[in-house]
Amino acid sequence: MVTKSAKGRKTRSAGRWGCRYGRKARNLVADIEGNMRQAHKCPKCGRMSVWREGTGIWSCIKCKYSYTGGTYLPQTPSGKTALRTISKLSIAAKGE
Repeated sequence: MVTKSAKGRKTRSAGRWGCRYGRKARNLVADIEGNMRQAHKCPKCGRMSVWREGTGIWSCIKCKYSYTGGTYLPQTPSGKTALRTISKLSIAAKGE
């Protein structure tokens, strides 16, 4: 006898597309949307209360701080690399 699983357990947010577009694409979208919809840390007050306002616009609910970031995450890997490079260059410039 076949047992039923919980509805939507495997599909997550990509379940709205049904069986279309392929399993890999739906899993990638579900992962991205899951990360996007969770709370993120505010760079100003440090609380886990940053939510996505729109494409690339993030704001903190507690301190009302609004800033730009990545489309799906407040900080992208390339943005983190750029900040690291800038901080290293500013430290090197102060040392000279």
